[in-house]
Amino acid sequence: MKFLQDCWIALLELLNLATFSTTGGPSLQQALQQPDHQFPLPDHASEPPIFQPPSGPEDPRSTFKCDYSAMGNQWVPCSSPEDRKCWLAGPAGDRFDINTDYETRYPNGTTRKYSLVLDEDSTLNADGLVMPFAKLFNKQYPGPWIEACWGDIIEVTVENKLAYNGTSIHWHGVRQLESLEMDGVNAITQCAIAPGDKFTYRFRAMQYGTTWYHSHYSLQYGDGLVGPLTIHGPSATEYDDVRDPILMTDWNHRSGFMDFHTELAAPPPLMDSILLNGHGSYAGGGNCGYKYNTTFEKGKKYLLRLINTSVDTTFLFTIDNHNITVMSSDFVPIHPYTTSSVLVGIGQRYHVVVTALPKETSGKDSTANGFWIRTIPATGCSGFPLGGAPDERQGIIFYGKDKKLLPTTQRNPGLNLNCSDEPYEKLVPIIPWTVGKPSNAHDSTPLGKFGDDFGVGLDIPSPGQGRPLPTDRFAHWAIGDRPLWLNFNDPTILNLDNKTFNPDYVVIPEDYPAGWVYLLVTAIPLAQEPERIPIGAAHPIHLHGHDFALLAQSNQSITANPPKLKLDNPPRRDVTLLPAGGYIIIAFKPDNPGVWLMHCHIAWHASSGLALQILERQETARRQLTPARLKETKRVCDNWHTWFADEKNHWPGPDEPRVGPFQEDSGI
Repeated sequence: MKFLQDCWIALLELLNLATFSTTGGPSLQQALQQPDHQFPLPDHASEPPIFQPPSGPEDPRSTFKCDYSAMGNQWVPCSSPEDRKCWLAGPAGDRFDINTDYETRYPNGTTRKYSLVLDEDSTLNADGLVMPFAKLFNKQYPGPWIEACWGDIIEVTVENKLAYNGTSIHWHGVRQLESLEMDGVNAITQCAIAPGDKFTYRFRAMQYGTTWYHSHYSLQYGDGLVGPLTIHGPSATEYDDVRDPILMTDWNHRSGFMDFHTELAAPPPLMDSILLNGHGSYAGGGNCGYKYNTTFEKGKKYLLRLINTSVDTTFLFTIDNHNITVMSSDFVPIHPYTTSSVLVGIGQRYHVVVTALPKETSGKDSTANGFWIRTIPATGCSGFPLGGAPDERQGIIFYGKDKKLLPTTQRNPGLNLNCSDEPYEKLVPIIPWTVGKPSNAHDSTPLGKFGDDFGVGLDIPSPGQGRPLPTDRFAHWAIGDRPLWLNFNDPTILNLDNKTFNPDYVVIPEDYPAGWVYLLVTAIPLAQEPERIPIGAAHPIHLHGHDFALLAQSNQSITANPPKLKLDNPPRRDVTLLPAGGYIIIAFKPDNPGVWLMHCHIAWHASSGLALQILERQETARRQLTPARLKETKRVCDNWHTWFADEKNHWPGPDEPRVGPFQEDSGI
């Protein structure tokens, strides 16, 4: 019986090898997931579906269109202001809509090609004060908006023109099913792209919604290497008009590489400013800067796409005198709910709809011409100078053409400013999951029934084991057995033949062909560990390669508040907040073989080492990563090795003496 079971698993894994490849043409999986086109042609369809998406750019001159020519002329676009849940309607009542399970089925789109060039900029003025150490995509901040339609293949060629840094670009929240080598994490899924080199990322847009892309090389994204990415598709509630993605972030006028030295020495660095779509007003500067603003027409419903790209700050997003209807969390469509504000953690995204009917607190219609958009730092999830906190009023909604006067409106009453996620019970996915028992349950610890457990804290190195220099005694954040510390020259993806891994890589094997993997993460270690200092801070935890189910989330210790797991359609996303002093229990399906980073998205903490690698179905991943798939990965590594081996390439340059080690942080 065991032999037959093993043969069956091997057959399934062999079939997996025939699925979508980032370097090949159409695959078995694509064929299985395309709809049957043998039904009679719908009466109203005469040509293939090529159309401007309703959630496309707000600029009326935009020529962006969804292109489903590959599906033939039996399909038509079906989204309308009265029904945004529908996307494509086909023969015999078949549809792609909000109820389609996008993890197993998606339409067959086209290929979208983009180019990103990374370069330094010493003149960026985002908030009235120049940031002389900026690193930008295509000489703009934020980077260009990458757009695709549900089911498209996205190709982005990245060229590195930075002087002294490698780079890799991560497509945050994108599942990367069978495209592990495109996840964009240097030292894990690739070598860093050397200065002067290029690499093309290619992956399928199985999900839809809005996310962001960013550098995953050390602290680069805090210096400006971020941009929005939208995959157009259906929506869980209706809207009339749309606004381009809104990126909110904290901001410094120093490089993150400088500030990380402060983080090591403690206390953590403080942020200077807040930006909304690349604009802000520095509290300590003399230039008021430019504020993001847009115009609404009364009575219309507007789709807003919110993204938090911060280094260190959770924001409360709110618009004076307006309510907000939330309809997705990260890439997951949810049953809509209405609120006056949305808590957006680092890396999180929300699609929301705002009805342009502002109300006074009395309930009467407001007659004001302008209303403040506020991005309020959450209490306990931010760090700004005492007495120098930035203005929370970072944007304006105008009604009408008169934009001369600033709004005089006040905050909405009763806002929750606590460091937290959106209310757990509100985040109800439209496509339900029922979570089964953990495949990785064990009895080696008292809480082994909840799978593998990890306690977050600060580790003090033993003498001679410090980082970045062996003699250093800096404390580093950790979630696994030790702080993560990678080697840019030796990515995990090229070591899948290994039986063991460097302990500094913090590799956690999860070798299960089916079922569920549970992870318990506590803000304070469960057991007393002499080398780990319990801090109990809050951490936004992000898992690559998966949406995960959030089975439990508490701001109390797990011993004081034993969990009652929600297994019937729990909240689902790719970033969740580990509450200060509390815990989370997450679960994912081991259906995406590869090595996936899990880390805190506070940039200082990730660089310090608060991360680990989930090695999922190692043997299957090894077989899937054929020489053809890894050809470009190895070429990029060869070029990186050549560049890195010449110390004249290292900062501060060939004519200056070297100062300190090349690598000063975990690598991510």
